[in-house]
Amino acid sequence: GYCEAGKNVIQLFKDRGWEAIIADDLVGMVLFFLSLLVGLVTAGLGVLLVEVTDLWDDFAPGKDAARVSAAVIGLIIGLVICSILMSTIASSVNTSIVLFADAPAEFEKNYPDLSNEMRQAYMVAHPGCF
Repeated sequence: GYCEAGKNVIQLFKDRGWEAIIADDLVGMVLFFLSLLVGLVTAGLGVLLVEVTDLWDDFAPGKDAARVSAAVIGLIIGLVICSILMSTIASSVNTSIVLFADAPAEFEKNYPDLSNEMRQAYMVAHPGCF
């Protein structure tokens, strides 16, 4: 069935050593949806600002146009600012993977807990590699 096919695909990716690619894609999607959520919250705050203040009365011809304008501006601001911040997290994930692959001894020396955790996960995925 569907679940068995999913397990087979994941096993295929593990056999090929593609976990980092999958992890990178998942991290990117999660961070994007988090940025989108923050953008929607700031859009809601923009609409709330229109409702409780008179700041938008002179800028838009009607209340509905003011709400839409404030929501769009809030969405864009929230999405951009959060995306910039989340790119730092994405870069950290990529850096950890590269450090683990490129210089495992130095990574072990500087970050022993994270290195152990990554080694154990890798040994589960690829028994006998270490």
